[in-house]
Amino acid sequence: MAYDSVLDPEMGKIKNDEFYLFYEMMMQSLKTVDVKDGITMSLSLLRSYLGSGDIYIFYKKEDKTYGFKASDSSVREMLQPVSCIVNKTIPLIEKRKIFNIDMDLSERLGNMTLIHIPLLNSVYDDDECIMAIINNNKKDLDFLFWERVKDTMQVILKRAASYERNTKAITTDMLTGLDNRNSYEMRLSQINEEDNNIVFALFDLFRLKFINDSFTHAKGDLYIKETAKILNKYWPKYKVTVNEDTTETYHSTGHCVYRIGGDEFVLMTNKETLQLASIKAELARDEVCLIDLGVSDNIIIGLNYGMVKPEHGESMKKTYIKADHKLQEDKDQMYKKYRLERRK
Repeated sequence: MAYDSVLDPEMGKIKNDEFYLFYEMMMQSLKTVDVKDGITMSLSLLRSYLGSGDIYIFYKKEDKTYGFKASDSSVREMLQPVSCIVNKTIPLIEKRKIFNIDMDLSERLGNMTLIHIPLLNSVYDDDECIMAIINNNKKDLDFLFWERVKDTMQVILKRAASYERNTKAITTDMLTGLDNRNSYEMRLSQINEEDNNIVFALFDLFRLKFINDSFTHAKGDLYIKETAKILNKYWPKYKVTVNEDTTETYHSTGHCVYRIGGDEFVLMTNKETLQLASIKAELARDEVCLIDLGVSDNIIIGLNYGMVKPEHGESMKKTYIKADHKLQEDKDQMYKKYRLERRK
């Protein structure tokens, strides 16, 4: 995207009389593949408009503190002190919902402007963000300018929140919170068949139909959800680090468990050997056997799985068939173990 048409080449900032173009550019910035990149681009445009300063966006978390969401600044060491200051002003923000707060801070931080941005009419009415602007030397902007900035960022953040929720709804299984079949299909489309650094496994629940028929589907759903928790514990998609300033950093683990059907789960990981993944699958199986479904009968439940590592150049379709074959063998063994008749 070209910004030259609205940038003053001498000042390196957007002309004051072209705020509406600035707004359109910020809105266009959301049409990126990554929503967070779009927000960051918007903040960069705002800094261009101001000609100075560093800008940070914080979002309100479930515990009512504010966590880092996005920034246009590469000066990461500023994040912690800014976050601490934002969170220390929570009582003031909650009490007065002040839109613009000028604060005398340390010499290191210079001055700060906090803009409270409620995201009303979003999915959750209490959604809100705080935009912190530090070291802004442009003092000749009136109250109306900041109102326009607030309104613009409110629209952008609401659209971003809506996009993120819609994306999550499309790729997330509502019962378990795991990635769903849509996410699984997207992952398959990204795999190079020459890549054999993957462990692939199919899991399903032993006698789920019996549980549904004998104790209602509510017990069957509980069986599915508790099993999902166990699988996610052994193969979490992200590792979360909580920093001293209460911000959260998400690190990809290389694992992902998908629920692709009623009781069918898929594991794909490129960070474990087949041997390690198999050991963890056995531990998961042991835990599933101990799930309490809240029924008086001494029922037999469990977890079946088939796990393979693709051969070089093998298609994922063939890998799936091999894993399914091992899964069926595992189920046959379990039915024999408990002397139960398997329905065909």
